[in-house]
Amino acid sequence: MKELSQSAQDYLEAVYEAGRDRDVVRVSEVAERLGVKMPSVVTAMQRLARRGLVRHERYGHVALTDAGTAEAKRVSERHHEIVRFLVDLLGVDARTAEIDACRMEHAVSVRTMRRMVRFLEFASEGPDGGRSCAVMFRRFVDSGKRCDCAG
Repeated sequence: MKELSQSAQDYLEAVYEAGRDRDVVRVSEVAERLGVKMPSVVTAMQRLARRGLVRHERYGHVALTDAGTAEAKRVSERHHEIVRFLVDLLGVDARTAEIDACRMEHAVSVRTMRRMVRFLEFASEGPDGGRSCAVMFRRFVDSGKRCDCAG
């Protein structure tokens, strides 16, 4: 299957996130989530339906297929891991992290994403759940001085 565009990934993710607690979502919900007009959502859903990723009733409901759910889940997980990396480790505020994650999730390679997730795991494995790693980094950012971690 040909790679999905950033826009297509965003639409899938919006359907996935809006439908977490139910099987179908309204086109209007997707439009509201993405801040776009209904005709744009309809056009995108038609394209995604042709690729077998959604089932779409004209101006009605949208449901992800199994293939659509798998792809949307992958995009959503990348997004949430990037937010977690930015907030928990780098100390970026949540709003900025959300905005940046939306941009980054499409650009970060699979290899880099794996490394970010592994670093999150590494930093979280300490006795304090990674808090000291994040605290030391924030001190470094604020002061420009490295801490002496040996002592």
